[in-house]
Amino acid sequence: MSKTNHISGFAAGKKLHLFIAMFVALLSGFLCLPGKGMAAGLLKAVNGGDVPVSIKSHKVDVTINNGFARTEVDQVFSNQGDNDLEAIYSFPLPKQSSLSEVSLWIDGVETLGEVVEKERARKIYEDQKAKGNETALAEKNDFKTFDISVGKVPAGGETRVRLVYYQPLEIDLNIGRYLYPLAEGNVDEERIAFWSVDDQVKGAFSFHLQLKSAFPLKDVRLPAFQNDASVQKISGNGEEQGGEETWDILIDKPEGLNLNQDIVFYYRLDDSVPGRVELIPFRNSDNEDGTFMVVVTPAADLKKIQEGSDWVFILDVSGSMQGHKIATLADGVCRTLDKMSGNDRFRIITFNNTATDVTNGFVQATPENTRQWSDRIKALPAGGSTNLYDGLYQGYKGLDDDRTTGIILVTDGVTNTGPTEHARFIELLRQYDMRLFTFVIGNNANQPLLDRLAKDSSGFAMNISDADDITGRLLQAKAKVLHECLHDVELKIKGERVKDLTPVQPGNLYLGQQLVMFGRYAGDGEVRVELKGKISGQDKTWETAAVLPEVDRDNPELERLWALSRVDELMQEVRERGETETLRGKIVDLGTSYSLVTDYTSMVVVRDEVFETEKIERKNARRVETERKAQATRAATPVKNYRVDNDSKGGMFKGLPSPNIGSGPVGGLFVGLAAWLNRKKKKMK
Repeated sequence: MSKTNHISGFAAGKKLHLFIAMFVALLSGFLCLPGKGMAAGLLKAVNGGDVPVSIKSHKVDVTINNGFARTEVDQVFSNQGDNDLEAIYSFPLPKQSSLSEVSLWIDGVETLGEVVEKERARKIYEDQKAKGNETALAEKNDFKTFDISVGKVPAGGETRVRLVYYQPLEIDLNIGRYLYPLAEGNVDEERIAFWSVDDQVKGAFSFHLQLKSAFPLKDVRLPAFQNDASVQKISGNGEEQGGEETWDILIDKPEGLNLNQDIVFYYRLDDSVPGRVELIPFRNSDNEDGTFMVVVTPAADLKKIQEGSDWVFILDVSGSMQGHKIATLADGVCRTLDKMSGNDRFRIITFNNTATDVTNGFVQATPENTRQWSDRIKALPAGGSTNLYDGLYQGYKGLDDDRTTGIILVTDGVTNTGPTEHARFIELLRQYDMRLFTFVIGNNANQPLLDRLAKDSSGFAMNISDADDITGRLLQAKAKVLHECLHDVELKIKGERVKDLTPVQPGNLYLGQQLVMFGRYAGDGEVRVELKGKISGQDKTWETAAVLPEVDRDNPELERLWALSRVDELMQEVRERGETETLRGKIVDLGTSYSLVTDYTSMVVVRDEVFETEKIERKNARRVETERKAQATRAATPVKNYRVDNDSKGGMFKGLPSPNIGSGPVGGLFVGLAAWLNRKKKKMK
């Protein structure tokens, strides 16, 4: 089948005002849904019956510093029954997260878990559980959850468990976003039907976040917890301290909180913060390979694009959309249709077990047609499974070569019927030169697939939580779709034996987006950082110098983040081409070498003598000791600025803000966002 060119680089005009209307209508509805969904909480054991196993306390500590976040969750499980019980704590898989520590308190002493192959870890855990010994197991449930099994919560007693994960964070339009996921995505029907979920914290709940920024901030926000959070700026006086700032956020509930709502934290950099290149290194000694994270925040001149005419909405109407979700989706589409002009055309595809072209092709957006289809859309039922492939296939059929077309996919589920192989989806999309915008509502969705589809089609994927700031998220989306993007992006680092850059293919960059990559190096000294891309078909290149140090022990966690990025790329190959012994072996090696919970490795906690008997090397214990020492040092010192292009000429991007909002077309977007943030801030006082 020949490739059809509908939106090549969005160089031809697009009807993006309609797209913005769709954002406002659909996403605002999703993010203002009444009531709460299921939570990701404690899952009672199969043999527990009605015996109350509960979460006695839940304490979260988050540190955001120099491009990545460390999240520590410390919980106490309580068993009021007469028999020892197993408990499983499950929580949504945070995006790009490295579960790196699981600790169990045995005889009052913390015991750290170690990573081994998944099957072996499960066997050790089951053996120890059967013997009545203290044990715990952390497993990755594909793209959906991390599951922490605790083999023995003693009768009438308590068990304390702690877990730690790391994740890189990106700045988008000068706004950083951290998500602590708790809301159940309601897409794993088998698990929901099987497990009885207890999401109540009987005792104390606390969420403490410390943000250390090397650049000045304008605002910080927690939309869903704005009235519950204590927000303090504890250091930093702008120019007097070079822009470095430290903020302290605390949510403290003495008892009775439900773990059924995500916690979303935003921080906004000052508008004057320039486009820049930051390089954060780690090298333990000069005879070992080093690791680095490079963060590029471009100040590229991305022009506002023109108008177009055709839009295809592909809407999930599967069982998980029942109730208020489907009603809100229908209302959003109807309000979108009302905003279309008579020269526009629309097409609506719905999918569950199969896909249906409910409009039977494109419909002219006359007032009569929009009224008629609004009534029919409001009557759409929800039910069945999720055949995402058929939805996309139907959406791509019947496109008009003479009209520009955009495709918007909105889903909260996973693909669980019809073709599910990633290769089939990628093969379908490669037949068309068209941007696909995917909007993922809630947790537990098939994020690897949806991200890949958006990336391969030169579109973008956006995650939406019910705890998000809808106005801020819409402003971010609006800026992206109203402007050109930097496409065919390449980042090269030349010199000093740099190797193993990941991700290998970074994809496109939209207005305000950062590029975050990891790499390894075997030498030290000056390197050249080169960013290449195309804007409207024109080649662009930016360059700067940086130095890779002989020794720098400040950020040992970067080794795990590099390994996790490599694992993610290898898992893309597995999902696209199928599992091979070679791919599995590489993932297992990375998981065991860097102590990561992956699809093929798990973390098991047992008594010290069992580690010795099983001949499990204490790699993670040594790694954690190194990381905790570095964390203590960083906590006691001012935040370090890792910008490497800060020369007399203004650096790689000549000192321009990123994006260039001083007099550019997105200035109004930031005025609107600033007004929103200030209004919310006044309400807090």
